[in-house]
Amino acid sequence: MPPNKSLAPSFTLKVLAPSLVAVSSIALLLLYIVNGIFEETNRLDTAASAKLVGLAMDSQRRSLETIIVDNAVWNDAAINAGASVNQKWTDENWGVTTGLGTYDSVFIVDQHGKTVYAARDGKRSDVSAEDYFGEDVVLLLAASRENNAGGGQASAMFRSGGNISNVSAALILPFSALPEAAGKVGNTLVFSRTIDDGVLTALAKSYALDGLRFTSGRSPGGDGVISLNSISGRSIANLTWKSRSPGTVVRDRYGFVVTMILVMFLFVISILLYMSWKGFKEAHEAQAEAVAASLRDDLTGLANRRQMLSALTRCLGAARADKSPLSVIYADLDGFKEVNDSYGHEIGDKLLKAAAAGFAYLGREAEAIARLGGDEFAMILTGPGSAEKARRIAQSMISFLEEPMVFDGRIASVSVSAGVVDLEADEADVEEIIRRADVAMYAAKSAGRARVHIYQASLDFKRDGNRAMALELREHIDKGRLTVVYQPIVDARTRRTKGVEALVRWPKDAATRYTPDIFIPVAEEFGLIEDLGRFVLNEACRQAAQWRDIFVAVNVSPIQFMNPNFAELVEITLKRTGLDAKRLEVEVTEGFIIDNAARANAIINRLHDMHVRVALDDFGTGFSSIGHLRRFKFDKLKLDRSMVSDILRQPSALRLVQGTIAMADALGLSVVAEGIEDESQVSVLRLAGCSLFQGYLFSKPIEAHELTAFLNETQTALAS
Repeated sequence: MPPNKSLAPSFTLKVLAPSLVAVSSIALLLLYIVNGIFEETNRLDTAASAKLVGLAMDSQRRSLETIIVDNAVWNDAAINAGASVNQKWTDENWGVTTGLGTYDSVFIVDQHGKTVYAARDGKRSDVSAEDYFGEDVVLLLAASRENNAGGGQASAMFRSGGNISNVSAALILPFSALPEAAGKVGNTLVFSRTIDDGVLTALAKSYALDGLRFTSGRSPGGDGVISLNSISGRSIANLTWKSRSPGTVVRDRYGFVVTMILVMFLFVISILLYMSWKGFKEAHEAQAEAVAASLRDDLTGLANRRQMLSALTRCLGAARADKSPLSVIYADLDGFKEVNDSYGHEIGDKLLKAAAAGFAYLGREAEAIARLGGDEFAMILTGPGSAEKARRIAQSMISFLEEPMVFDGRIASVSVSAGVVDLEADEADVEEIIRRADVAMYAAKSAGRARVHIYQASLDFKRDGNRAMALELREHIDKGRLTVVYQPIVDARTRRTKGVEALVRWPKDAATRYTPDIFIPVAEEFGLIEDLGRFVLNEACRQAAQWRDIFVAVNVSPIQFMNPNFAELVEITLKRTGLDAKRLEVEVTEGFIIDNAARANAIINRLHDMHVRVALDDFGTGFSSIGHLRRFKFDKLKLDRSMVSDILRQPSALRLVQGTIAMADALGLSVVAEGIEDESQVSVLRLAGCSLFQGYLFSKPIEAHELTAFLNETQTALAS
């Protein structure tokens, strides 16, 4: 099944987009972390290198500070240069040594800031300290004088002559208090050492630095740099070196591996997304199939009740909005249950499929065709002419099933009853429209089946009347107002009363009286038939217990008979009323017994165990056959009045009755002929072998107190 159009957007929204966001976030996070590790490694190495460079410069400064303190705090220096300068001594001790590499410039500055001695590169110079180092040297000198506690020395870096120099200044002081040095102090000794390429190379080698050099501007990208400031805080140069960038080295060396890991990660994610797509697609298709299946009848492939109601809701809304017509056909197969029970469910299913296929073809113009359940079908027609189409299609459905169908060599003959409802101006909803169609369909069945009935409001009036009748019947049952009458059953030879059939009647004092053929179907329709049956059974057994030597026959409805507790109900009733079980006879209809063979046989056997007899009522009106009589353990057969009424007019009817009685005699069944109204019928039926008669010729149904008098009169008449 092709995926639904909403599959791709749904997958994108629910799976792909969140996955891409998550994957991108993870990939970016990993890249950020890895790159951060590389950058942090570089940063840490640069910081460490900067610290080493600082240490290197500090080592230069401390070395020069040590040298100047050793030279300034010296008794000879205090004597020869502390207050006045001994030029010869100064040349020999400091001037010449400027060419030895320890320092390259020496200045002696008096307490007024005047340079009184200067030498550079082993030679005496005329340049003053301030001219050589700039005005910041004044700050250095002041700092050295203020640092008496630290030995009277101070250090700083200066740019002089285009070079960067370490400069240290210290007060010239005696090492010990000598009398000859007294009063000969006040001058300051200044040493400087130019930090040239040689010095930088030596420092770089000592501290494992590469490309250590001075720059005036910004360092090239990636190189380490520290700023060198004068004593006043003014930047005089930048000291740079080539960064080792271990993070970059690692990145260059293992970047391919990281890239491959990311590629593999994305590849795995792609596979997972593909598998997710397949799973999502399969789940989507399975869901779509499940939804379709939930809206489709599995057996016939037609829409089911749920889909039918949904379609009707949609069509009803559109019809009301457009003020266009709409009609619904509600159809039910007549006789399907008999075919299903006789031939089995396999044949029944094939019949339903064939009927559904035919209805689908006939209703190809319909908006929707559905199997509502069992053998019920519905069809929606909309648009101009829908009412005429609905009637024509319904009639075609009847014509389609007029011919029997053959399945596996078995002939299945059914018909269809259809109800049609047209959309009216009222505000009937979907359920109400279905109900009306159902009412019309049952009206078609009641009218004789295999026909179409159009819904009219009068059908509801009849239903409302039946509902009112049911409420009244309920009240009569609860209050015991119904009357049970009894029609005698006499011996064919002696005309002695052998038993009675119990028949229920509407109360005499009721405002409106209904006959049994009217209120009994209503009792079945509104679920009162079991309560009515219990009332008749109890009343009949109670009355019969007062009469001697006769049995009482009680008609039992199919619903009551198939109740699992029916046998127990009979047993309890017999105990409560005191009637001997052998004097009770239960009458059941033939069609019902055939439709529910297994359950019926179990109930009949249970009644026989209690010694209650079972009679087959209305024999000849259904699917009568010797096979049915042999299959079920009946005690008696009752010939329907329709068979008896024609025996004097139609020879074939007489032969049929004679054959039935002979068949029953062969099976050990007694036969009761119903509806006897003529003495001629008595003679013929007696000669045919009928053993019991029942009819108006002998007595109409009478009440219990009348039956007592009737029994006494007939017994007296027969005895005289």
